[in-house]
Amino acid sequence: MKKMVVAALVFLGAALLPGAGPGTAHAKDLILQGMIHNTINIVDGDRDEVVGTVATRGKKVTAIVWDPKDLDKVFCITDWAQQIEQVNLAERKVTRVLRPEAKGVRFRIFDIEINPANTNLLYALSMRQKWLPDEIVDMTPVVLVYDLSAGRIVKEIEVPRGCTNIIFGNDGTEFYLTGRDVYVYDPETGIQVNRMGLAHPTVPGVDPQIVLNIWKPYEQSGLVLILCGGLTTANNLPYLGYFTIDVRKRSTEGSMNLVTDISPLYNMFSGVVSPDRKFYYIVMNKLEKRDMATNRLLATAEVDKTYYSANVSSDGKKVYVGGGGDSILVFDTESMKLLKKIDTPGDAVLTHLRVQKR
Repeated sequence: MKKMVVAALVFLGAALLPGAGPGTAHAKDLILQGMIHNTINIVDGDRDEVVGTVATRGKKVTAIVWDPKDLDKVFCITDWAQQIEQVNLAERKVTRVLRPEAKGVRFRIFDIEINPANTNLLYALSMRQKWLPDEIVDMTPVVLVYDLSAGRIVKEIEVPRGCTNIIFGNDGTEFYLTGRDVYVYDPETGIQVNRMGLAHPTVPGVDPQIVLNIWKPYEQSGLVLILCGGLTTANNLPYLGYFTIDVRKRSTEGSMNLVTDISPLYNMFSGVVSPDRKFYYIVMNKLEKRDMATNRLLATAEVDKTYYSANVSSDGKKVYVGGGGDSILVFDTESMKLLKKIDTPGDAVLTHLRVQKR
């Protein structure tokens, strides 16, 4: 009888371990990364190991977001940007597919967000094309608003061309679109209420900026940081810069800020701000740590190949770099030493690397 009790306790303990089967890992952080072949990887942020996967119905998983009131309810873009899948992380399965459809129209979804003020509404930034018998006609891009309880689109907000990211302010009264410029919209009325000029500067004396706005990890700091570059008219040389969006503020309170000329231009893909907002990390063929107040370079870490996306743990002690391959590197943010290389199945391509604080 005693042996049976011990065996039962061992079995129960194993079932509760991360990665022992369906169920959410008991880590302080989960790192979520989509792959090109129908997979979302779930990494335990304590052990820095892949502890589970979710098989999606479409290939090339890109943007990933979740319901702030239910962290196991996750949404991702799949099927080469043609559909949105709802995933239950605890059960490791897809529970719904949302695919925008209109007669003769094809959609490509760049990014998605949940409205924090009404988590029943999902906003999808989409490009549209009308496919006619003898030509393809570009239509005005839109933000599609899905009512999740009904599973259908209830609003279309026409937006400027060239936008690739949608970001909600924390109070849900505004969302931002990043593109050639940054545009701010009222989600209720669909009216543009503000703008920060990048390609078309709104600040006197600032040169036009070109932006690589694909990745937007901001969940730990509440401060989006997206890299940009400009040709300085004073010396006709290109310089690296960035802009930030503080989702804890409204646009009328100074949420948007452009920082130019932090260094001569060199190739970097994406950046992330530490939870205390004292540092930021940028990555491509190397990883850099910079001071947020001065933009001074503090440390550099070598990487084994090109990485597209960086993110940081909720305690600020580790920075993760991924995308563009079959591995995630984990660095100590204090020493900038490599802590671990996590091998992942398949290729992560242009996916977001998201860190979900549990």
